[in-house]
Amino acid sequence: MILGQVIGKVISNQKSTELIGSKLLLVKEIDEYGNKKDKSYVAIDKVGAGVNDKVLLGEFNSTLRRDMYQDNMAIVAIIEQVQLEE
Repeated sequence: MILGQVIGKVISNQKSTELIGSKLLLVKEIDEYGNKKDKSYVAIDKVGAGVNDKVLLGEFNSTLRRDMYQDNMAIVAIIEQVQLEE
């Protein structure tokens, strides 16, 4: 799983059958302190996240074909807080 922050929406006027009805968001990977990293993902929103929300990304493969969609990502949680034990 990956920590991320929603930085935008992905709007499309046509989608493959498997993606119809899905909200797509652009998510920037973050570290445990909330600092943005280099990698970004387009993720299927499963929890109602919005721009600037910190989220947890997980691999999504329930209905998408693995041969067509590599590295499928889904937003599976909105993060309120990360607690570190130091």
